[in-house]
Amino acid sequence: MSWIAAADVETELARARRDDDLDRFLGLLGDEELFVPIHRDEAHQLAEQRVWSPAKVCCPHEGELSLQVFTRGAVPDLGDRVVFFSGDLDWAVRGLGTGEQLVFNRGTSGEWRVGASAVLGWLDANPHRVTAVEQQVERLHTASYGHLEGPVAHALACGAHQAVLAAEPWNLLGARCHDYVAEIRGLHDWWGISDAAGWRTAVDGLLGENRAVTPGGLALVLRARSGADLDPLAWVRLVSTWCAEHELAGQEDLLAAAVRRNVRYEQRLRADGVLPPDGAAGSTLGWDLGRAVELVRWGLAVGHCDALTAELLVLEAGSLARRYHESWAELSAGYVLGRVLALDDERFGEHYRTAVRVHHLLLEDPASPWSNLTFAAGGPEIRP
Repeated sequence: MSWIAAADVETELARARRDDDLDRFLGLLGDEELFVPIHRDEAHQLAEQRVWSPAKVCCPHEGELSLQVFTRGAVPDLGDRVVFFSGDLDWAVRGLGTGEQLVFNRGTSGEWRVGASAVLGWLDANPHRVTAVEQQVERLHTASYGHLEGPVAHALACGAHQAVLAAEPWNLLGARCHDYVAEIRGLHDWWGISDAAGWRTAVDGLLGENRAVTPGGLALVLRARSGADLDPLAWVRLVSTWCAEHELAGQEDLLAAAVRRNVRYEQRLRADGVLPPDGAAGSTLGWDLGRAVELVRWGLAVGHCDALTAELLVLEAGSLARRYHESWAELSAGYVLGRVLALDDERFGEHYRTAVRVHHLLLEDPASPWSNLTFAAGGPEIRP
C-alpha cells in the first residue's frame, strides 16, 4: 500500500510554532474545523436549545483558565464527562473578550497560547483566509492516526462518501474527534433517534436481514433477478407480472413510476461517467451501507454503543459490500443512485451534483482509500 496524503495539520502547526510564525499558524487553523471541550450535560442543553453558541460557554478543565481549542487530530481524552463541539476559527474567538487568551492544541508540540486580541486582529485583516465550517465540505481526508489497512479500514472505506461530503477523515472510528452537539442534533433531525435503542433499530434497518426496500430499490432487485438486460417497457412488464404474482396490484403503479425514475437517473449517470456507457445499477445497497457506517460513527460518538460494537457493525457493512458488489465503482454507483432517489426528486440538483463529484474524487484521487485498498481484500463475516 502506498498512501499519497498531505501531512496532518498538527504537524504543520508544530512547524509553524517552532518557527514562531503566528501568521502561518493562524492561516492553517483558518481552514480547519476546531474543537472546544464542554461538559456533557451542557452539550445536551445546547443540542436542545437550537441556538448559536459561542465557544466561551465551555468550562475550564484541569485548571486551564484559557479557552482550549484543538484541531481534530489533537483532541485529548478529558474523561467521560467532557465532550467537544466545533466550529471555525472565527467562532472560536468571537465570544472572547480582548483581554482573554486561547491555548491551541494544548499538550502537543504545536501548543501556542495567544491573546484573543491578537487573533481577532488577524481575523479582521484576513477574512479571506478563514473557511466557514459550513463551507468545509467535499474534502478527502485520511488521518495518519486512523485505520490505514485491514478489515476495519476496508469497511470504513465503504462509508467514504459520507465522510468526504462532511469533510471528515474517512478512516476514524472513535468516540472523540466529533462535534457532540452536532451529532446529537443530526441523529434527532435525520433519523429521529434520541436513545441507544432507537439508534440500534436504525442501524439494523440498514444492515439487518429485514432491511427496508424502497420502490426504486425493489425495481432494481427484480431486474437483477431476471438475469436479462431489460428495456424500459420490458422492465415495467416485469414489475407488473411480479405484482400480479404476489397479489400486490395496488403497488403496480408505484413500482412502474420507480422504474421510470431509475431509467432517467441511469441515463444521466451514464452520461456523467458514474455508470459505464452500457452499464446499469444492480442495487442501491451502497447508499444504505454508506449511511450505516456514518450512523455507527455517530452512535459511538454520542455513547449509544461501545467501541467493540461499533467495530463489529462497521465490519458487517464491509461484509455486505463485498457480498453484493465486485468493485468500489459498483458500490459507489449504488450509493449515488440511492442518494438521488432518496433526496433529489429528479431535480438533478445539489444532491445529485455533489454525489457525482465525490464519486469521481474517490475513484480518481491517488490519496483515496479506493486507490489504496483492494475491494476484494476485506475481513471476516461477522454479525454482532
